[in-house]
This record gives sequence, C-alpha cells and structure tokens, in this order.
Amino acid sequence: MTITYKQLKTLEELKSCEKVQLAVWGFDLLDTIPARFMLVVHKHGGFAMGAFDGDLMIGFVFGVAAIHYGRPSQHSHMMAVLPEYRDQRIGFNLKKAQREDALSRNIDLITWAFDPLQSRNAYLNLNKLGVIACSYDINLYGEESSSELHSGLGTDRLLAEWWLVSNKVKSIMDGDTQEVMEKQPVEGMNINKTRRNEQGLRLPVESDLTLTNDVLLLEIPDDIEEIKKLNIQVGHQWREHVQKALIHYFTTGYYINYLHIEREDDVRRIYYVLERLTKPYKPMIRD
Repeated sequence: MTITYKQLKTLEELKSCEKVQLAVWGFDLLDTIPARFMLVVHKHGGFAMGAFDGDLMIGFVFGVAAIHYGRPSQHSHMMAVLPEYRDQRIGFNLKKAQREDALSRNIDLITWAFDPLQSRNAYLNLNKLGVIACSYDINLYGEESSSELHSGLGTDRLLAEWWLVSNKVKSIMDGDTQEVMEKQPVEGMNINKTRRNEQGLRLPVESDLTLTNDVLLLEIPDDIEEIKKLNIQVGHQWREHVQKALIHYFTTGYYINYLHIEREDDVRRIYYVLERLTKPYKPMIRD
C-alpha cells in the first residue's frame, strides 16, 4: 500500500473532506465543514492537504489564516484520518507537510485545539510533533456535540502552539530528541494523587495547587473513552481535576512541554510535564 499526499485546491478535491469528517466523527451535517467554505479559506491564506490510498481520501488536514501574539500564523482547525488507516504515520505526515508549507510562506507558528483528556492525541501533539500548551478553553465548542467522540464530557480544549523553527520542533523533526525525551526519567512534583476504584478504574482524588517547583507532573487517564463507557462519573472527576489544575498552573506561569509515560507491569500511567514559562513564550531558535 502506497499512501500519497496532495494539496487540495478545488471544490471537487475538497468535497472528499466532508465524507471523511462524517466517517471519523459522525457529525450531523450542520457540524460538518463544507467544501465551499474550505475553498474560500484556501484562496485567502488557508491550507488543505489530503492523504490518499489510490483515489480514496483517507485523511486530511485543514488550516485557516490567523493572528497569534500579534504575528501572522495559522490555526489548524481540523485533522482526520480514517480509523482503519491509523498508526501508519499518516497524521504525522500531514502535519509535516503543513509545517513545510507554512515555512515557505514565512509562517513560524501553527496552533490547534485538542482534548486534554485524550492521551493518544496528546502524545502525537506533544512528543511526536513538539507542540507546547499554555492555554485552556472550557467548552470551546459548547457542552454538547453531535459527534459521539466528543460527547459526555463537554468540549474543553488545550491550545497547541507549534513553534515551527524552535529547537525542540526542529530536533524532533530531524529525529534527534523524541526517543531521548521519552526514556529520560522525570523528576517533578505530582500535582494530583490517584487511586483505583472497585471497578479497577484509576481516578483522581486530590490536587495540590500550591506547588512552585520548576517541573510538575499532572496525571491524566490512559484511556478516557474506556472510562466513559464504564463509569461516566469517573470521567467527570478527571475533567474537573485536570481542568482546575491546568487553569491554575497556566495562570501562575507554567506550560505543558511533553507527555511522560510510566509502565507498571501492563498498566500505563500518563503524565503531562509542566515547566516554568517565560511569558510571552519565546522559543529558542537554532542558528
């Protein structure tokens, strides 16, 4: 199987994005981004790239022109890959192409929103792409969503900031730092304490909002979708604790730098690694 990638510039090319949205998220038609709007965005500074297996679109990324920190940037509003094609670096390759296009237009910052409780997506964003996060939106898209993937726990979102020419991002794109970063032990104070309930589900029981250490660890659930199926109340507890902790520590000068994974037998423990932030965030640029 050979996957190809192509920028989407015509109405017909963009119509396939509507089908992928429906297949991935199960949106109502009213929540689907229409091809006509995507075409207008493309013609005025936006970006759309599709991934194809033969003639079949299997994924896409879509971004709009934006302003952040008073500078031209791009907001990557949507990326989707069909379930049967995941874990094949397709999402990574779409983002890599988006980065290359942005740099060709002298754009060095791309942002997007992601669910703070979805560890799989956080891993892609933080560890494989090198974003940082220091902004939290409560119910960015409203409390309810027509997508089952977004239902049950509101639509809280972190804002990913992808500084395209920072040392971190350039090193990760060059394949230099990801493995080292993931294997390196992390010494930091735990923000929250967790325990297992009678179902065997891990849940947060206490958060410490008084810490001032340079590095802090915030545990998040390994699989929030499984928790939502088995005990939605545990999911609400995770949302409340993570929301309160991140909003507090963002406002007191921290940012999320990457995701740390610990393994205890067959169990994974997932932690956001928070570090002190120099505001406004100024990525170190490699000469």
